[in-house]
Amino acid sequence: MTTIGIMEKKVNTKDLKVGMFINLGGSWLSHSFLRPAFKLHSNKQIAKIIKNGFRSVMVDLDRSDPAVVRELEGKQAAYEREYASVHNKPVEVPVDFNPMEQISDELREAIEDQKLPPRKKAEAVYTHSIRMMDSILQKPSAENILSGKKIIYTTVDHILADDDTADALSQITSHDYYTYTHSVNVGLFSVLLAKEVFKDGHDHNMQELGAGFFLHDLGKCDVPADLINKPDRLTPDEWQLMRDHPSKGNKLLADAKQLTRECGVIVMQHHEREDGSGYPLRLSHDEIHLYGRICSIADVYDALTSTRAYKKKLPPFDALAVMKNEMFHHFNRELFGSFVTLFA
Repeated sequence: MTTIGIMEKKVNTKDLKVGMFINLGGSWLSHSFLRPAFKLHSNKQIAKIIKNGFRSVMVDLDRSDPAVVRELEGKQAAYEREYASVHNKPVEVPVDFNPMEQISDELREAIEDQKLPPRKKAEAVYTHSIRMMDSILQKPSAENILSGKKIIYTTVDHILADDDTADALSQITSHDYYTYTHSVNVGLFSVLLAKEVFKDGHDHNMQELGAGFFLHDLGKCDVPADLINKPDRLTPDEWQLMRDHPSKGNKLLADAKQLTRECGVIVMQHHEREDGSGYPLRLSHDEIHLYGRICSIADVYDALTSTRAYKKKLPPFDALAVMKNEMFHHFNRELFGSFVTLFA
């Protein structure tokens, strides 16, 4: 089973221990602590967290005391064994086995399980989305892209119908930066933002929007991981390769006959910026479609909150502060305000 979060674990507040380094996240006014991230030094702090209404918080394993990390990882391992025994049953593999079909079947089974709590449903959605994107990026064939879109449709429908699972999804994204994890994180955050912005409106094809959001970086399928995470300045040729990925993703979708209007706009515009400093076309303001603006915000947020070879990840609160104080000219203000409410 894919671990949800490599450097952080979500922990129930009743299980918090002195020595854990926690990240409360949330908005600026959602709690009474001066800082959103800090190490627990007393049981009074834990009691105060519970009094503030938190049921769970993220624990940074790298910054916590080793003793409590060992205890925490023991509990996590026990949970994963239990989860895997229920949802990853051995199957007899037929000759024409299609891994994407298995992912789809397992995802639908988890979603339709009425006994599965929202948190575990969210983890199932995330885990299967990671497997789906990994398969597509390893082999971006027309068959895989079509199968992946069907899985995305199921995911989007569930996010729209189940608010509890949708809320849980915003808390469990992985913080390691690989193209497949980044694609899923951006896909989920973008769908959540679109859900907030469009409310109950029926003028938008949310399934195709979801497909565009998840597949926004499809063109990076052949870009080496060491280049994506290169700590040094990119050479002109390397930078051009990176700048070409929107056009390449667009072509892959067109070749697969899956290039809808929604997918095309998102894939081509997710690196455009309100001030015209983006790429590939240096669009600005109303030249950028609303769908591209949504994906742009989610894309930058996930990059800031993910661990890269050349930088440490930022906690959600700090990432939003950087976006507001240092990058506000890149985004549509109203959309950014709506994005912040997702973490309130």
